[in-house]
Amino acid sequence: MDKATIIIPARKGSKGFPGKNKHLFDYTARQIPSNLSDRVILTSDDDEILKRAEEYNFKTLKRKDELSTDETKMGDVIKDVVKNFDIDSDDDIITLYLTYPQRTWIQVNEIYDFYKKMNAKSLLCKKETKTHPYMCFYEEENFKGSKIIDHNLYRRQEYPKCFESCHYVVITKVNVLDELDNNLHHKDTCFYKLENKIVDVDYLKDFDDFKKVNVFDDLRKDHNDG
Repeated sequence: MDKATIIIPARKGSKGFPGKNKHLFDYTARQIPSNLSDRVILTSDDDEILKRAEEYNFKTLKRKDELSTDETKMGDVIKDVVKNFDIDSDDDIITLYLTYPQRTWIQVNEIYDFYKKMNAKSLLCKKETKTHPYMCFYEEENFKGSKIIDHNLYRRQEYPKCFESCHYVVITKVNVLDELDNNLHHKDTCFYKLENKIVDVDYLKDFDDFKKVNVFDDLRKDHNDG
């Protein structure tokens, strides 16, 4: 990761899970090797999280109010970091959302190696989708609906393969930031397939479920060690 900067976005507000990023911050921070701490930049409007980031020797950026709303685009947040820290245009940006507390640094390394191998300028992750878009409908008035994708296929085996994108790890070259859409997708984005079930914490229940699973994992580990 010679030319990579790690950005951790941690906005204060969250409607679905108040104080979410305060609860989740340490899960990501602890995974980052201490010898890379000078490459990490946390951007937040939350003074408590900013202070905790400094305890890990991360660089910090106090986010402006206009970049701390529900409508704020992540691309604008990343550009703000690039501007304030004068990051080179040919550098890689690795963005780590705090909403994936089970993500390990081994996984981040594997994904970055894949990105470099693909000689890509942008990367998102992908996972198996629970519902194929051929099965989805737009909701209309009078209890009616219309297909999101028009087709007349009956057998699911005939459906084209598809996947769901996710921001488990996001990587992009600085020089293509202006070409990304609001979901951080680029026409040449490559996708890394996640094999295991991914926990994306948006609500308190998600976090409670995650903690239960990790408690059971620790118990199994202790049992196996014994």
